[in-house]
Amino acid sequence: MHAPSEEGRYFAPMKLAVVIPCRNVAKHIGAALRSVQAQAMADLETVVVDDASTDGTLEAIASFVAEHRMAVRVIRMDRPSGACAARNTGMRVSGGDLIQFLDADDALRPGKLKRQLDLANASQADIVAGAYANRFEQQRPEEVVTPLDGAPWQALVRTRLGTTSSNLFRRAAVESAGGWDEMLRSSQDYELMFRMLKQGATVAVDAEVGCDILKRERGSISRTDERENWLRYLELRKAMRDHVRAMGTPEGEAAADAADQYLFMALRVLSAHDRRAARSAHDALMPRGFIPESGKATSAGYVRAYRMFGFRMAELLAALKSDLKGR
Repeated sequence: MHAPSEEGRYFAPMKLAVVIPCRNVAKHIGAALRSVQAQAMADLETVVVDDASTDGTLEAIASFVAEHRMAVRVIRMDRPSGACAARNTGMRVSGGDLIQFLDADDALRPGKLKRQLDLANASQADIVAGAYANRFEQQRPEEVVTPLDGAPWQALVRTRLGTTSSNLFRRAAVESAGGWDEMLRSSQDYELMFRMLKQGATVAVDAEVGCDILKRERGSISRTDERENWLRYLELRKAMRDHVRAMGTPEGEAAADAADQYLFMALRVLSAHDRRAARSAHDALMPRGFIPESGKATSAGYVRAYRMFGFRMAELLAALKSDLKGR
């Protein structure tokens, strides 16, 4: 049966597919599949794309499917190609009009898909941005992140537009934007949503926590990896800032100002890994007359040092203060 719109027109009901990219997650894939099955939705399609795992992930999937009698289509990639390539492959082979991209170490909470499907149908939104809870393998309390409502560009630059597993995506809008960028190693979801918004994608917000995001301990990450991740973050946020400022609207100006603050916070993190790269990026990215906002990560004392002496000296003084505290 078709669902009526507010204008009295009728739309065919949307088909929903869950696409799960996975690589070497034998320990976690069962929980992800269990969370999909617990959605208890008829005609829900599940596609798992194994990115050439070597740890028994395929065996874990087969065991779960056999035990729980769950209909799952499994695609095996011949060589490691990355999560974005796996997501694109899963989307291509699925029949979903709306796609839940679920990372294999995350889990949906009961009712998430039905709630967001109803939101997507009611609003015809291209992105349903959902609230989520970060869960940590270390002994830390969960951290809930709620999307900003009513200001998608602000939400984008502030990293408050949901995340991969918490959101629901309209397939046509993802494909129109060119799909997931298979060359990216970080900032993948926000880079995709940036392209989608530039093409006019609309957003609905689901403020109820619908997904648990596992923050795994992956061992020590090399300084080079951290440095490259933050450089990619800076490059993307600069592109966002330049775009919203060029919009020439009050919303765009407000988003651009917010982007400046987030660029600065990223520069401070980069400085801990590569002080010289951070100084160079600061000089290239930050507008003349910029003043950082004080907050949890940037003290009022730091802001005073920045205003008086500039970024380089403020960072040196902050590092010296940190060293003295550690003694």
